[in-house]
Amino acid sequence: MKISKIIIKGFQQFNNFQLDLVNPKTGKPPDKICFIGTNGTGKTTLLEKVINSFKFHGYENQPNKLENQPFFAVKFSASSGDFFACHPPDSGSGWFDTPIVYYNADVEQTDEWHRFVTDPTQKTVPPNFCIQHYISSPPIPSFTSKRDLIIHVPADRSLLLQQGDLPVTTLNEALTLFQNFPVYHFISMETAGEFWKLLIYLVKKRESDYLDHLKKPENKKKTIEDVEAEFNQNHPEILQEIGNLWNRILDKPGLKFDIEEAGIPVQLNENLQAYVKVKSTSQALPYNSLSSGIRSYIFKLGHIKTLYFQRQIERGFLLVDEPENSLYPDLLYDLIEQYLSIIQNTQFFVATHNPIIAAQFEPYERIHLDFDEQGFVTATSGVTPIGDDPNDLLIKDFHVRSIYGKQGLQKWERFLELQRLINSTSDINRKQELIAEYLEIGNAYNFAPSK
Repeated sequence: MKISKIIIKGFQQFNNFQLDLVNPKTGKPPDKICFIGTNGTGKTTLLEKVINSFKFHGYENQPNKLENQPFFAVKFSASSGDFFACHPPDSGSGWFDTPIVYYNADVEQTDEWHRFVTDPTQKTVPPNFCIQHYISSPPIPSFTSKRDLIIHVPADRSLLLQQGDLPVTTLNEALTLFQNFPVYHFISMETAGEFWKLLIYLVKKRESDYLDHLKKPENKKKTIEDVEAEFNQNHPEILQEIGNLWNRILDKPGLKFDIEEAGIPVQLNENLQAYVKVKSTSQALPYNSLSSGIRSYIFKLGHIKTLYFQRQIERGFLLVDEPENSLYPDLLYDLIEQYLSIIQNTQFFVATHNPIIAAQFEPYERIHLDFDEQGFVTATSGVTPIGDDPNDLLIKDFHVRSIYGKQGLQKWERFLELQRLINSTSDINRKQELIAEYLEIGNAYNFAPSK
């Protein structure tokens, strides 16, 4: 299941906003979407309001919940058919706060729907809006914790662990976690304890599964080595998986996640003791001693990894806001690939200001938000190809007028002036002086010489 369209009427800077999220070649919604655009265009707002549209367990079948309200509609493309999930966008930001009304996708073909969504003067939902097309029974099965995942990773607010040098939790808290495991997960440094609980649970579950495997009748006559090898083939270790993921990032600054000396909790009041170490000295580092960008990055990826680990997700949505925060550029070039290596059957939304990240998306996956002359948000697709020079994206997709600062622009203007002077000067000595200055500026700023 994926999102294929977003419609917003009369809410904040969104007046008559329609966004088609489909591959123009296939007509199908993409696996990943990137929102770019100037500050204030509502990238974060879009992610937050999309989250509210997933609240299928709070199903409403009363269209009057929308009357005289601003309008936020998300079109879902599902195997059972397409449908709209609609709600008032200013009714709340919490998972349980928003009433949802559902419509069959064929409502788009009606004059009533078309007039409403295209008329910029109509900012709230009229009474009895398309009442004959609303769905009186749930359009799809409710989300369940066994097969579905909805993950929201907002822009960093707190960059430190709340207490101590490890996320705070215990074995007892971890073992009770799955008694009421949620579908929706909010990931930040503030919820690092939830990540650590998952790690502990998965470590202890593997231990329990191994003992059960040993007791199987067909394994009693086998050697311990054979039984263990058989078990390991189908039961990867979560700490090893986290180590493989983290060490791709930690290797650059000379660090590593120390799996060998991790302290596994035994008593119910014990915590998992697993640290990052300096490679050259084997000195353990408190997580709060890591750079804020790397700490946040590895904890986000680790948390997401534990949520997908050994699970067959059928319907997933991952929404990440400003993943570039506090990261050095060399860690950004494969950032999207790192996320994609973890998720499965998941539509991935990203909001970013960074052209290095935006370049990792196809042009139709890249949505540029901007303001029209009236100050309302508009949306256009990207134009530069995937993997292009980020400087090209700044000009063509981010619509930045120049990538040079004030001094750079002055040098560029002088560079162009020197081209003209060299061509028009007949004095040999003067020409050589101009050429020397021309080459000096060109080499310093990597300006291309004229042909």
